[in-house]
Amino acid sequence: MTTKIKKVKALDVVKSISDEVGNLVIVKNNGVRLIITLKLRAETRFRKLGVVNLAQKSFDVKRKRAKHLFRKTSSYGFNSKLLHETKTFDTIRLSDETERWTIPVAYILENGHYLNFKNPQGFEVQIFIQLDKIEQFKKAPIV
Repeated sequence: MTTKIKKVKALDVVKSISDEVGNLVIVKNNGVRLIITLKLRAETRFRKLGVVNLAQKSFDVKRKRAKHLFRKTSSYGFNSKLLHETKTFDTIRLSDETERWTIPVAYILENGHYLNFKNPQGFEVQIFIQLDKIEQFKKAPIV
């Protein structure tokens, strides 16, 4: 009779970054990818922002156009603090139901506009980039 030796799964390394109003960006690192979530001060749930592929240095973000598109400017928003302080990714691979883009972080920082929704939920400062500005970074459909 032989016994199998079980490999012990490495524990995720967890770090958090707080902003000035008490919102937390939480990063779980398993050595291959980073899972980034947001915990708003006024909420008990966590919002998944996306996943960083460490090998490709890209931040994969999936959005639902009806829910996430800021209609007034036809733009998508990103956590400003995260984009300004990142050293682990230099492109954002954004996708929604109809389109896919690969956008350099530097382009968003240079061409985006900042908004801070100070409602009871206390959203973090976000930088928004308009769909027409990221048209040049559009990728071919998967199917």
